[in-house]
Amino acid sequence: MRIGVTVYPGVGGSGLLGTRLGVELAKRGHEVRFITYEVPFELQEGRHENVKVDLVDVLEYPLFRYPPYTVALASRMAQVVQKHHLDLLHVHYAIPHAAAAFIAQQMTGVPYVVTLHGSDVHTLGADPAYQPTTRYAVEAANAVTCVTKHICQTAEQTLGIRCSIEPITNFTDPSLFKPDACEYSLGEEKRQLIHVSNFRPIKRVSDLVTAFAQIADKIPDVELLLIGDGPTRPEVDRLVRKFELNDRVKCPGFKRDVFQYLRCAHAFCLTSELEGAPLSLLEAMSCGLPVVTTSVGGIPEIIQDGENGLLVPFGDLDALADKLYAVLTDSTLAGDLGLAARQTILEKHTADKILPRYEAIYESILS
Repeated sequence: MRIGVTVYPGVGGSGLLGTRLGVELAKRGHEVRFITYEVPFELQEGRHENVKVDLVDVLEYPLFRYPPYTVALASRMAQVVQKHHLDLLHVHYAIPHAAAAFIAQQMTGVPYVVTLHGSDVHTLGADPAYQPTTRYAVEAANAVTCVTKHICQTAEQTLGIRCSIEPITNFTDPSLFKPDACEYSLGEEKRQLIHVSNFRPIKRVSDLVTAFAQIADKIPDVELLLIGDGPTRPEVDRLVRKFELNDRVKCPGFKRDVFQYLRCAHAFCLTSELEGAPLSLLEAMSCGLPVVTTSVGGIPEIIQDGENGLLVPFGDLDALADKLYAVLTDSTLAGDLGLAARQTILEKHTADKILPRYEAIYESILS
């Protein structure tokens, strides 16, 4: 098949998942063309067979306060469909990609698939400025998927979606994200608690710093490693100074080789207010790390509390600190949780489990 894929090209979960899905489809012999405004983050180093990138040109003009990206994207989609005879479009994150795909379909007749990831449903998607158009474009798609059952239910409740939505969870690469020897670390002979995100407000990185401050004196050989960057970084830095944790909290920014840092860590923590099926969580589990995470969104579909990870109520920082202390001081608990987490990935969250489900959807809408 010849497939056009549209993602946000940065380091957000929807962009990473969409890019990895496209690359895996290309490995299976499909021709994949990414249609977006810059080369996706995951493709910026090296080339992939059967993968091409078609960039969207957005016109800057004094009349426009905000350049009309949706129109430019739809035009580029239509051009690529016609020039390269694409069979279908698959867009990740509904806003504004679903609307652009709908316009391209009206121009070319090409079918399109929409995958809902999280904030395009429960946050932006619910905003009155976007909800009517998003709902229309999603319902007009030839197929709709979401990354958790929770996202499917939220799409029905907040967007009013009435079409069929198929939940297909996210996946990771257990041959890359695996328990392995630590090649390097930011701290010498330190136990590391690690977090990976884009530091958006919804990730609540400040909650993690506050909880870590509660246990820092009790575990003097543990440091907190915050991989990523984003709009809440200044607040995180302020809290680090407030709690006098400058020598215990490391913020190295975005890293391409996240797997190396996960292999060096002893535990992983996610403190989000809302989530779909976060890739950072799956990657940490794949590396065999014990994980502590808030029980929000689709996370309870992945983590069974006490079996393959530990869940805490969102906003309960005392409970968060207690469970972080437990996985960082009880090696038996940490080992059991890490082994179970790795097994969960191998059983449910690998490309060979997930890709056939997408391919079946493609085949059904093309038959």
